[in-house]
Order: sequence, then C-alpha cells, then structure tokens
Amino acid sequence: MDIALIHFLQRLLRDALALNFNYFSWPFSDISSVDLGLRKGLKDSARLYGTIHGIMENLETHTFTEYCDRYLLHYILFRPYGDGKDVVTIGPFLKTDADQEYMDHVIWTHHLNHDEAETIGDLLNQLPVFNNNLRLISILYDLMDYISPQEADFDFKELDPDVETTDTDYVPVDNYMLNVKATEERYSLEEPILAAISKGNVAESLELSRRFMSMLYAPRISDPLYDKKAGLISMNTLMRQGAKLGHVHPVFIHELSGRHVKLINQAGSDAQLNKLHEKIIRNYCLLVQNKSRTKYSKLVKDVLNYIDFNLSGTLTLSTLADYFHVSAPYLSRIFKKEMDATVTDYVTNLRIHESLRLLSATNMQVQEIAAYVGMLDFNYYTRTFKKCIGCTPSEYRKNLRK
Repeated sequence: MDIALIHFLQRLLRDALALNFNYFSWPFSDISSVDLGLRKGLKDSARLYGTIHGIMENLETHTFTEYCDRYLLHYILFRPYGDGKDVVTIGPFLKTDADQEYMDHVIWTHHLNHDEAETIGDLLNQLPVFNNNLRLISILYDLMDYISPQEADFDFKELDPDVETTDTDYVPVDNYMLNVKATEERYSLEEPILAAISKGNVAESLELSRRFMSMLYAPRISDPLYDKKAGLISMNTLMRQGAKLGHVHPVFIHELSGRHVKLINQAGSDAQLNKLHEKIIRNYCLLVQNKSRTKYSKLVKDVLNYIDFNLSGTLTLSTLADYFHVSAPYLSRIFKKEMDATVTDYVTNLRIHESLRLLSATNMQVQEIAAYVGMLDFNYYTRTFKKCIGCTPSEYRKNLRK
C-alpha cells in the first residue's frame, strides 16, 4: 500500500476515532505497534507477540477478524488484498469502560499486585471504547471500499477466545513505566510545535498538536474529563511559548491565554474540549500572523505595539515621533519602508478592522464603537468605513444579522 495512503488512514482514524491503525507487510518483522507497545512492557513479551503474529499469518481472506486478548482488549485484523499476505490491524479498543469492575477482572485474571494494576490501568484508561460492533464494521467496510474497491466484499468473524491459553498472564515487568516511550515522543514534538506556532502555520500546528494530544499518556487526574482539561491547559502553555518565539508582545499572549483557560474550565464534555483544542491552535497561529514583529526594526516594532495598546488615543505621525524621540520625517520614512504604508493609513486601517470585530461580536452602538477605536468624528468614521468596506457600519451589522 502507498505510504502516503497509510499515513492518511492513520491520521483519519486517530483524529476522528482515536483508533490505532497499522499496515504490516509480510513477513511482519516487528509488530509491536499493533498494541501501541503494550506487550513490550509485559513479562514474556515475545510469546505474547507470537500469538498475534500467528493470528496474522493465518487470517482468512475477505474476512474482518476480531481478536480479544486476555486484557479484554479488542483488535480487528484483515488482509486488504485477497492475493497478498499483508495485514491491516485496527486497535486496541475496549467494549466497556475500564471501570473498577473491569480492573477487578484484570487484577484477578493476571494475579496483579497494586503497583502492577496501577501501571496497566494508566494505559487502559486512555483507550477508545466501542460498544457497538456495527458502527466499527461499517467504518471498516467504507475503509476497504476506499483502499481496494474490488476487494470490498468482506465477512466478519470473531476469533475463538481459546487462541491464547488461559495460563497466559499479562504482568508488567518490574519497574516498567508504560508511558515512558509516549512521554519521550511527546517531548520530541514540543520543539516542532513551537516552531510551527512561531510561524503562524495553522496546518502544521494542527497536525503536530493532534499527534501530541493523541499519544497515550498516564493520566494525572482520576477523572478523564478533568485530565483532558489538564492536558489542554498544558498545550495552551506550550502555545504561549510558540507565540513568544514569533515575537508577539506578551500582553497579547497573556490576554489570549487567559481566555483559553477560562474556556477550558467552562467546557463540560469531551466533544467541547476536542473543538476547543483546534480553536486554541488556530487562535495562536492567527495571533502570530497578525501581531508577530519578527521582521521589523526595534523602532517600528515599538511603534506598532504602542499603536495596538493606544488605539483610542491620539496617533498622529508627530505625536508618535515625539513619544519615541525621533524626527517625524525619519519615522515616516522607516515606517513606510518596513510596513509599505504610511503611519496614518496603517492606524486608520487598524481602527476600521477593530471596529469590524466590535460590530460583529458586541452590542455596542455604532457611535460608541467609533469613539472606542479613536475616531471621534462619527461622520468621518462612517465615510472611511464605507470607503474601506463598501458599506456603512450600520449596513454591515444589519447584513451580519441577516
């Protein structure tokens, strides 16, 4: 199968369903990714992986085969091409929440002590739950129809549970932390995420952050919702550093970060947090795109920040030149060179676009908005707005509401 297609399907299933997708080419030299490395942290891991290897070797063609291991973790395996030996695996996933009853069963079955149960429980709590086979099988049929339409007519079978002997214990090796590899991978992604944010690159930032957030990681908090909130707050902190590397003024970063923390704390479901995750990434990238001062000289950078923080004040060329102790002609020349606009035009454009935001996001009167953005002459504001936007402020708001 084409490598680009494999990566696309991996991202699709991971981002949409938090499912692990693998494509293994025969003769399956290393299959540890089939279970996210779970068996690597267990005693007698070679024998445990050997069981799955044997299943992969003996799969029936045109059949989705479901296998449930002795942790009650489920996998679906199939050969995407009837005339080949390559294998696709989906999973692991659970069919019930890893609650206390589930953990009691695991502890009793595998004779785990407290520390061993804590270690394995951290990982199990991160796996997706699918209690409806029909939904998953429907997705797999669609997947096969996409991969190989001529092979899309598949049966479904559940593997005999005795494929793995009942004396097979799943016991973590001594002092083994299942989340070590994931922790290392998460930290290795931090620098690329910071770089993507600092450039305001939305697509790259989203891709890297999804990988970052989807990696299995031991929960810090027993409540899954609050643990996810803690992860998003950590991500928000990381994004702050990326915006800082993009030379955005700390005032803007602090204001945006505070809004995000408030939204995270107010979220009441997984779905809300998932949407908020992307919103946070996009907001920081937009902040960098609009407020980054990377390419400007210190004087122009300081002037731009001053304008942002004093938009309702007097912002003529002469007042700015006086404030920064430079001559008006010098400031005019260097500003025009770096910004490709005069000070007056830049300030006017910024005020009009700030008023656009206020017209769409607040119920302030149009006259109040004009004064708020520093355009005290209402008639001048209206004329300038119409010249820039093509309609009056009142018409703009009326069209939005329609």
